[in-house]
Amino acid sequence: MDLIELGAVIGDFFEDGKGPSHDQLDQAFVRAGLTLGDPAPGGRTPVGTPLGKTKRIRAVFVYATDHDPAAGLRLGQQIVALLRADGAFSPSLDNFAGADRVTRLRTTFERLGFTLDTDGALRPTVLDNLSGTELTVALRAYVNRINLNPQDAPLQIGTGKDLDEATARHVLEQKIGSYPVGGREGSFPVTLARAFTAVGFSVPPKAELDSDPHKAVQQCLFLLSMEVNRLRNDAGTGHGHPSGPRKTQPLTPTEGRLVARATALVATALLDTL
Repeated sequence: MDLIELGAVIGDFFEDGKGPSHDQLDQAFVRAGLTLGDPAPGGRTPVGTPLGKTKRIRAVFVYATDHDPAAGLRLGQQIVALLRADGAFSPSLDNFAGADRVTRLRTTFERLGFTLDTDGALRPTVLDNLSGTELTVALRAYVNRINLNPQDAPLQIGTGKDLDEATARHVLEQKIGSYPVGGREGSFPVTLARAFTAVGFSVPPKAELDSDPHKAVQQCLFLLSMEVNRLRNDAGTGHGHPSGPRKTQPLTPTEGRLVARATALVATALLDTL
């Protein structure tokens, strides 16, 4: 998913000159590192003609989609904070943006893995207590967040096993009604193998990959998720060891982004097939 929808929805909050000032937008674009995408710094184009805040915002989000999605996501969070301070989420204030705008913004952020509270507070979506279609949407949103922002350290490796394990459990719950918890039966390798089998994917044998290239690709996805899990347990952000990795070297930024995308790839494959 790109950020054009987010820019369009946020832009609506600034129609008719409403919302935070041009100067505040200038500062937000600078902090996000997206000034090159701004067609009218301070609300003026290079030839001096005025340009509204809505058009500025939408143009910058289009630029972010093409050049730096992670920066666009950061910008979205900053603008929501500015809107909240301006009273856009408070029905009792004159600057209230309206229930329709707030609802559309909440729905857009849900697809990006964030929950927008009624008072405008923005936080990552928590998977606990979700089930069925809601959990499917939330898991896809986490994949979107990783794809948009793979350099975010907590998402690089700390979320890796959590996302693939949560997806595997969700697959089992949808397919057979439950998933094992605790002991060897509830371990990540067993859970993942059962989820792969439940959606018709092939699990690799110990010796070699299947001669059928379709099954071999599925087996490679399984092995990829298993090795991400192993790396995450040794060096992972959040779940790593305070003294550093015990068996391997610390992750480089490039490795972190690669692992994040690998996690999203496995989760997407399971969800698409489910």
